[in-house]
Amino acid sequence: MINSRSFRNKRGTLNLFYVSFVLVFFIATSNFLKAVNFKEEVKPKGFLISVDELDEISMKAESRIEPHYSNVIDFLGYIDSVLEESKNWSPLTGEVVVLGRSSRDPVQLSSQGGKLVYGLAIAWHLTNNIGYAEHCRRLILDLTDTFGYRNQEEAQFHWGAQGILNLARGGTPYIYAADLLEGWEGWSADDKLTYQVWLRDVQYPKVAWASRFRKNNWGVAGSFSASAIAYYLMDQPDWALQEYEPTRLRLSPKEAFKVHNNLQRKRQSTSDEWKMDAKTFLWGIRPNGAIPEEIRRGNDPVDGDYLPSEGSGTHYSMTYIEHLTAHAEFLHRRGDNSLYENIESDGSGSLLRAYLFLIDNPLGSHCFTAGRRNALYMAYSYYKHPALLHSIQACGKSNIAGQRLALFGRLTHSFFY
Repeated sequence: MINSRSFRNKRGTLNLFYVSFVLVFFIATSNFLKAVNFKEEVKPKGFLISVDELDEISMKAESRIEPHYSNVIDFLGYIDSVLEESKNWSPLTGEVVVLGRSSRDPVQLSSQGGKLVYGLAIAWHLTNNIGYAEHCRRLILDLTDTFGYRNQEEAQFHWGAQGILNLARGGTPYIYAADLLEGWEGWSADDKLTYQVWLRDVQYPKVAWASRFRKNNWGVAGSFSASAIAYYLMDQPDWALQEYEPTRLRLSPKEAFKVHNNLQRKRQSTSDEWKMDAKTFLWGIRPNGAIPEEIRRGNDPVDGDYLPSEGSGTHYSMTYIEHLTAHAEFLHRRGDNSLYENIESDGSGSLLRAYLFLIDNPLGSHCFTAGRRNALYMAYSYYKHPALLHSIQACGKSNIAGQRLALFGRLTHSFFY
């Protein structure tokens, strides 16, 4: 497997000429090797990035065009470091019991776990190192041996368990990854079917509950995850996706895809009809872009015109936006701009206004944190709003990985430079 630490630039200890040669060599051989390992007639559109776009990034990196060259070096270094770290992870099998209501348990569904599996699929397309694809496949199939996801302190699974959020946020990047393996001879029809059955029976019922019930970032992640699962199961039109709470339902993949995309749009509403489980007297995305259900997690007023502090309310608002951006980008790539363009007659419900409330507020603005900042690259690629670009430039480039769902945006959406 490629050791990306050998790709360090000026900050590393190796000769820069050697670094460039190794990177160019591995990328330059990818087109030939793909003919052997990849069925070219199957070209995944990707959930957040397509194979064609990854090929373009690869070619630009081969030609040392910035920022792609540096991004690829940083990306491969990151993936190899997490891959090495994952050797110490406990195996994922059987009943999953979430310890301490932690978003990091199991580690395979933590922020690191989701980034690793999706990153391995991307790394394979960038370098054609088959080891990346093989390890990605193993991680996906390991997930299919799991069930349960109750909290440790409770004897049985309950609706509201931390495992629901962990599946919605940590499990959804596995779908991104599986989609990018489509057409590779090492990802068999049986592999895909095994994964689809697990998504239908284990992940979908749980995330669908969050989609229907939660108003906050749990719900955003749940709606996106349920939509992504339904889309990935579209080649099984006769399957029934079962929901148990808050209402018992059976939906076809096509029906579920439509329903959960609509639930995501309606979640942004400030109307009484779409209060859902909101805990404060305001909800949705307000006309000024504020998100009260997330602001309430901190000390700032939920009805204010800006956020004075860099506290929990600010960061949870960024998380909500990060999750929603991933869903918007996913739909955009399927010809549906409804989440990017959503806005009510009073100006409420707008994703763009939610961004501007935080980053371009004359009363007080904030930089997105380094991980969440990856979402800005995706948002700017659609909106082309100068405030988004200014925030990226003024606050500094993001880390290479991302937060939870809008992953690797700096790598995949830097075409505007």
